[in-house]
Amino acid sequence: MRVPILLRLRGLSGLRVAGSRAAGFSLLELLVALVVFAVISAVALPVYTQYADRTFRREAQADLLRCGQALEVQAAERFSYTNAADSNGDGVADADAGPIAQSLCAPSSPDRYQISVDGSATTFALLATPVGPMVGDGAISFDSAGNRGWDKDDDGNFEPGEEDRWGL
Repeated sequence: MRVPILLRLRGLSGLRVAGSRAAGFSLLELLVALVVFAVISAVALPVYTQYADRTFRREAQADLLRCGQALEVQAAERFSYTNAADSNGDGVADADAGPIAQSLCAPSSPDRYQISVDGSATTFALLATPVGPMVGDGAISFDSAGNRGWDKDDDGNFEPGEEDRWGL
């Protein structure tokens, strides 16, 4: 095949000569690629969302354990779990029940779980209530006896068997 002189001079002998079929993708090939991308996206997005929710739930569980340790340190110093809640939003512990005081324990993701405490002289109960994008995921609990729970079906009760321990 003879290549025109103009193309040889410019070093473009690999280009197609006029009159041959144009290079590129056909509409059918683009549609097939779009369908494949849509199917992969439809599968990947729910999996990613489940993974992200599970990660935030684990973070709330870690917060509950960290707050439980802070309450144990307070009980070792004061011989009581009282005055661990913040009743007026200033971050200082001044009540026995309510949102946990920031001065005692600062949750790592307050925009997803709100941690509250109910303390007495001998026991405490911590509850992480989902807020924002986690609403409907169910509350997570931890108490001074080491009992853990996750209200998986979000009905307000921690049923024995399935919901009396932390799951994924």
